[in-house]
Amino acid sequence: MKIAICIPCYGNPEVMFMQCLVNMINHFTTANATDTDGKPLNIEWDVFIVGSSMLTESRHRLTAEALAWGADYMLCLDADHTFPPDTLLRLWSANKPIIGCNYSRRAVPTAPTACAFEGGLLYSTEEKIKDDLVEQCQHLGFGVLLINMAVFDNLQAHAESQGEDSFLPLFMFEPSEDKVGMVGEDVYFFRKMRAAGVDAWVDHGLSGEVGHIHKTLMRNSHAVSQRDDWTKAEEAKSEKLEKAAAEAEA
Repeated sequence: MKIAICIPCYGNPEVMFMQCLVNMINHFTTANATDTDGKPLNIEWDVFIVGSSMLTESRHRLTAEALAWGADYMLCLDADHTFPPDTLLRLWSANKPIIGCNYSRRAVPTAPTACAFEGGLLYSTEEKIKDDLVEQCQHLGFGVLLINMAVFDNLQAHAESQGEDSFLPLFMFEPSEDKVGMVGEDVYFFRKMRAAGVDAWVDHGLSGEVGHIHKTLMRNSHAVSQRDDWTKAEEAKSEKLEKAAAEAEA
């Protein structure tokens, strides 16, 4: 099984992202996953990174790299996310054509990136996370997303049925209905997939463990309001160090 890890990266990847990536690859490699016949999987990896100021260009080039390499799965990861070591194993085990995670947007106030199948924002509530619910959706972000490459056969067949030679383009920014904002390139992708009969799913349980790194400006007002939390954190740190030192002496 060939897995292409596709990362658009404008600038340097976050250190926490790289740590998660290494841990995830190690976890999947050592998980002793088997195929439908119970035979151990022979896993081949490749990591594709494209840096461009145009996100649509990056995603197109990454998809082309995965297709040209003959990947069975394309794991799309944005370099400003965090995720647990078993991320790929859980997404792959779900056996869906396209499945990924819901996560917060980098904004304050924030909102989820996924859209419900019947319309409107799709929230990964505490209840859905606790139940490990896997739910069909209209679209979701590409930050943590696994695509079975067989879906591109569906996409090409649909394009030809419409008298088109190619399923391209896959990603495009479009104006919102009110013409004030822009609709993300991922929305365009999932609209094409739905038209070709390909469903998208979100793993709420895993979504509860995914983070989107958002850098904020800190002021003295934050320090004052978080004084008690800081004190508790420092006390916990001291207790941990004291415990470690005591165990080392024992």
